[in-house]
Amino acid sequence: MQGALKGYLESGEYRVGDYRGIGNAGLVLLGNIPKEFQNEYKNVFSTLPDIFKESALLDRFHGFIKGWELPRIKEGLKAEGWSFNVEYFTEVLHRLRDDIQYRAVVDDILEIPPNADTRDIEAIKRLCTGFLKILFPNVNKAEDIEREEFEKYCLKPAMKMREIIRYQLYLMDKEYSKQIPNIKVK
Repeated sequence: MQGALKGYLESGEYRVGDYRGIGNAGLVLLGNIPKEFQNEYKNVFSTLPDIFKESALLDRFHGFIKGWELPRIKEGLKAEGWSFNVEYFTEVLHRLRDDIQYRAVVDDILEIPPNADTRDIEAIKRLCTGFLKILFPNVNKAEDIEREEFEKYCLKPAMKMREIIRYQLYLMDKEYSKQIPNIKVK
């Protein structure tokens, strides 16, 4: 199972018997982390099922969202009357998935240090692209967004999400550095 997941998360390729296919779906792990592990500087991944306790597999995950910092759903947060239709929103996101102009903007804006780890760079670029699509859907080219806004709302959150993955990898396996590349906005 680990080998199949690593292959899919790396290249999108999967095999079933003699059939070889290519997919483009993402993978998200959801779960409850015991309160005593709800700290990004503890070994959060030790609470995962054994199949996921391999650094090479977890390195293929782009980012970590600290769910314990998200607000609990309360009655006052529920929409009443007309509201943004979830099906509409998911359809918009689905259509934006294959729109390459956002990734081109990210590639134009970011300055990547030489010899940076490829998985870190790809993870951060993909997370930045996702934030750009959701928060700045009107952006068509690098000139359409203020660099400070891109850094604050796209790059910094993406780097923080990857930094948590990297630190957790370091706790599991000292082969990994806890440092992520120093990516900057041009």
